[in-house]
Amino acid sequence: MTLRYTHIPPGTPRLPTPQRLRAWDDASPYYANRPLRKPRGAPHLPLLAAPITYRTVPTVSRITVAAIVRAAADNSAYLHVAGMVLQAMTGRRAEVHFAKKSQVVGRATFAQKAGKPIALSVDVEGEAMWHLLGTLVEVVGPGIKEWRGLKGSSGDGAGNLGLGLSEEVVGAWPEVEVNYDRYPPKMIPGVDIIIHTTATNDRDARLLLSGTGLPFYGKHRN
Repeated sequence: MTLRYTHIPPGTPRLPTPQRLRAWDDASPYYANRPLRKPRGAPHLPLLAAPITYRTVPTVSRITVAAIVRAAADNSAYLHVAGMVLQAMTGRRAEVHFAKKSQVVGRATFAQKAGKPIALSVDVEGEAMWHLLGTLVEVVGPGIKEWRGLKGSSGDGAGNLGLGLSEEVVGAWPEVEVNYDRYPPKMIPGVDIIIHTTATNDRDARLLLSGTGLPFYGKHRN
């Protein structure tokens, strides 16, 4: 974030803000007294980002690890194994989420019943959060074949970025791999990792996570 931060000592006069709207030329007398034009190539003015100061430098606030366990509708053992895996990864007990309504997903391959457990999630903060992020960046990520990092358009526009890990990658997580015999391989779930930051846009969030060693690829969306 030091790339975006510019220290301005107290008492320094602020520079005038440049005009964002375009003025009309004097090629025609009908242009006189017209309101200023919109920016070229955009139907409206984009929102201005607040300047980053030493008080508002973004940081990681929490990390959410979630797993959707569709097979738990027929066999609750899948849910128990997924809870053990998430607890091993984060050191926190997973919270169970229940289906709000009944529906059929796909060509009747998965039937979701209201009130049945369907997913698990864990919110990690503090020291455990940085340990989880460090494990992802330094151990698990480099161990993935052709690892390219996070997709540049994976943000939600509010400074939160996410990625998904397959069952094989979750099985190679250090805290899971050390006791791999305790987990039936076919029951290990894939997980989604959401990194929540205090940044107000995806660009600042990418700059923040790039400083931790997390790579990005593809077209970036701001």
